[in-house]
Amino acid sequence: MIDHETILSLGRLGGNLIKVDNIYNESCIDTFKNIESNSLDLIIADPPYFEICGDFDFIWKSVEEYIEWCKVWLFESKRTLKDSGSLFLWGAIGFNKGYALPRLAYWMEKNDIFKINNWITQRNTRGRGIKKGFMQAREELLFCVKSDNFVWNVAYTEDKSNRKDLGANGKPRTNEFKRCSDVWIDIAEASQSSNERFHYSDGSSFPTVKPYKATKRIIECASNKNSLIYISFAGSGTEIKACIDMNRQWIASEINKKFINEIILKRISQ
Repeated sequence: MIDHETILSLGRLGGNLIKVDNIYNESCIDTFKNIESNSLDLIIADPPYFEICGDFDFIWKSVEEYIEWCKVWLFESKRTLKDSGSLFLWGAIGFNKGYALPRLAYWMEKNDIFKINNWITQRNTRGRGIKKGFMQAREELLFCVKSDNFVWNVAYTEDKSNRKDLGANGKPRTNEFKRCSDVWIDIAEASQSSNERFHYSDGSSFPTVKPYKATKRIIECASNKNSLIYISFAGSGTEIKACIDMNRQWIASEINKKFINEIILKRISQ
């Protein structure tokens, strides 16, 4: 088992070793060692989910081993985030797979690692079928904070509001669009968009692309221009692309060089 003090000793200051707007072909655990404490404004983490989709989801012998691995980079996420920073953590509930994400959420709250400010569910248009029961058609996103002083810019959907009553302050409403809730039904998963299906040179497709609109929403609500964002599992590079488009500084880690060379670099060069 990994204890708090052991993790904190893994990586200390070394921010001068890290270049902004750069992808590191290594584990985020290695990159974290060179990121200065209290230096990041936002971390977006899209790690393997544990036995859900993709070869990278099946490298742990048990859910317990997977959770212990997650604890390493979650401790480092806390160390490197500013008090005003946030961590957005993608995952799946993990039905019949050990419920890794709920167990991590409970552990973070119980041990004062992060406070779960929101548990967000994205409704997917395609579901995973099971022989008996309802299809699983949801993806989870934890909005985690270190303090109550986190950066927040109100998030709106693209649906226009028809409300004519007064706002909470007793004054006429000025919002043209509806506020975003913790259930995202207005963003389809990336696999439903031909513009977000990315392929390797052998023709096979990247299995777990995150939708650009969801990433853009995260960045807009939890950071400001020129904020420093760390993308700890770069994957297909959606978060990097969004940071570039939205004038944010970024650092990214991706252990799989094939992802970088055949997908990420092509996306950001466009």
